[in-house]
Amino acid sequence: MNDRKSTSPSPTQPRNGHLVSQRGLLSLVMLLISLGALGIAMLGGAKLAYDILGPSSGASPGLFAAVISLGVAYLIGWLAAMLAIRVYGNLILPILINALMWVCLAGICYLYVEILERLYIQQYDFWRFWKYVIVMLGGLAALVGLHLIVEGHNLRPFAIPLLVTSLIQLGLIVFRYVFAGGKSIYLLGDLFFLFGMSAFSILMLAHIGLLDPLRTRFTNYFDRNSTSIRTQD
Repeated sequence: MNDRKSTSPSPTQPRNGHLVSQRGLLSLVMLLISLGALGIAMLGGAKLAYDILGPSSGASPGLFAAVISLGVAYLIGWLAAMLAIRVYGNLILPILINALMWVCLAGICYLYVEILERLYIQQYDFWRFWKYVIVMLGGLAALVGLHLIVEGHNLRPFAIPLLVTSLIQLGLIVFRYVFAGGKSIYLLGDLFFLFGMSAFSILMLAHIGLLDPLRTRFTNYFDRNSTSIRTQD
């Protein structure tokens, strides 16, 4: 009914007698690259967290080099996912990214509980504490990055487990310093972690749109350049 040529991506429609269009093939390639790179980054992040949370006498990787390498792997997967969804119109990857976010959240909650255990027993030094902070920030940044990939994604449900864990931490702090007689010097670390995680969770729950300008910039960029990036067949 309409003679205008559509510019929207149709990745699965074969053209010129081919079984698979180039656009569909590139969409599949971007999907595989994104899942592969994000999977590598998450597995590497889990290994790094295990090393940091391990005994002080155990082998510890170079933190700076490890963070850089994991960041590169995550960035490659993130960019490939953006191309697959925003440029080639992949409809499967948003579902997989959402599932990956729940896996990431489960890892963050487990990491949070493990850190709470170490904060409670008060057997850590200043540098080890900041390793805990860095690895938690890395996990939260990975979660937010995945959130930005999917258009219209809602972070509110992801805030609830973190808020519950923060409430558990509050109870542990009161018990430790009121009933168990903890060392006062460690209270600063406990409160830093409590307020930081609580603030992050409340911002997620409030969903006040702090990330909307960044998401809009990504959307506008790919809207302007998608026709020049993707193939026409």
